[in-house]
Amino acid sequence: MKKPAARKTLTELEGAALAIIKRRGPCTAYVVKEAFRTSPSEFWSGSAGAVYPLMKRLETRKLISSKADKSDGRARREFSVTKAGDAAITDWLTDAERASSLGFDPLRTRLFFCDLLTDGALRKFVAEVQREMEAKSEPPAEDLDHTHALHEQWMKLRLKALKAFANSLDT
Repeated sequence: MKKPAARKTLTELEGAALAIIKRRGPCTAYVVKEAFRTSPSEFWSGSAGAVYPLMKRLETRKLISSKADKSDGRARREFSVTKAGDAAITDWLTDAERASSLGFDPLRTRLFFCDLLTDGALRKFVAEVQREMEAKSEPPAEDLDHTHALHEQWMKLRLKALKAFANSLDT
């Protein structure tokens, strides 16, 4: 289904930020920043330099709105998703074409260029990545149990693919 021409497609970062705000309800940019920082995905930047300008862009595009909140004595802004933001989240979440694309994967990128390594260096690299992947098991961040479970399953599948690649080096 085509999206209305007036509606600009969200970047992955914008979609994730909107989804965080939608899931958590009205929240501050700090909450979004911390959700990215504590995510099991290393793709999201939890830096203030990435999140605060992002929030400003989303508000400028009228995908979120903000209001002052001084309930705890500190001046801060709470953000909520607008109707346009809700529609943009749905478009982003259901964009099967982009969801099925190869996207960012640092391991796949390195394996694409692995012919530039010697056989010994490649085998050492693959073994080191396998050890790293097998060792990665982080406790879930607050309220992200389902995300952690998905991440764990994804890591298992990536490890299985890496082992198949390693086995192909022997043939």
